[in-house]
Amino acid sequence: MSEFSDTMNDDVLECPYCKHSYQPEAGDYDEGERQEECEDCGKIYHLHQSFSVTHHAQPDCELNGGTHNYQPIELRDGKSHPFCTVCEKCQPHGELLEAV
Repeated sequence: MSEFSDTMNDDVLECPYCKHSYQPEAGDYDEGERQEECEDCGKIYHLHQSFSVTHHAQPDCELNGGTHNYQPIELRDGKSHPFCTVCEKCQPHGELLEAV
């Protein structure tokens, strides 16, 4: 078994030698492999960072010239709240639910 091992962490950069960890500055991120020197023990190691992107697309009836189809939905708090059955948008507070 080796004395040192690879490290992988989503939150901080961790030295594979001494396990010292720190949060790199956003401007220091690079998906290419490079050599990094530990600020604690001074040893050099290979560093590769990878990035993940999550895309969240949300529909809205009004963006396409339509109108919302608000219907009352009862939530856990026991109150009835109007939600669009097409795009699931919640009716803004203060607006009255139109009779269907």
